[in-house]
Amino acid sequence: MTRAHTMAALAFGALILAGPTNAGAEEPPTFELAIKGQAFVPGEIHVTAGKPFILKLTNENDAPVEFEGKDLKFEKVVAGKSQIVVRVRGMKAGRYLFVDEYQEDVAKGFVIAK
Repeated sequence: MTRAHTMAALAFGALILAGPTNAGAEEPPTFELAIKGQAFVPGEIHVTAGKPFILKLTNENDAPVEFEGKDLKFEKVVAGKSQIVVRVRGMKAGRYLFVDEYQEDVAKGFVIAK
């Protein structure tokens, strides 16, 4: 092995040992909620304004739901008896509606950013 190959191998090994460049990056907080019948439980999620977060929704119904937050910028269909994860960008302080679009007149909840 030439000196150049040895140096390249050592540099590559150092990169692997150093790990990912975002090793110190903090994962956004996860907030779990469920939809049971026509209600989200809990009905309100409180988050820190300006910070991204994750919503983990469990659909406890047999029928699918369409989990939507227009101002939160997401829309996902969730099969019956299943779970999804939605990453949400940081929001300005305020109150943001999310719904099951299939029954949006009754299945509502809010993200409160403070």
